[in-house]
Amino acid sequence: MDLKEFGQKLAKIRQEKGMSAYALSLKIEKDPSYIHKVENAKMNISLTSLFAICNALEITPDVLFVA
Repeated sequence: MDLKEFGQKLAKIRQEKGMSAYALSLKIEKDPSYIHKVENAKMNISLTSLFAICNALEITPDVLFVA
């Protein structure tokens, strides 16, 4: 899985959960542009942010990596 696929998967799951990028950014205490950059493969994600996003979306990290 590359960054583009990861970002697309994250965006899909976030939207399925009915959460805006802005709302997710507030939950993980990051700038709203951070979510957009990760979803558009413009930025790598740290493990800390990965776990924070998963916690906010109420998913386990493996969900983001399963095709």
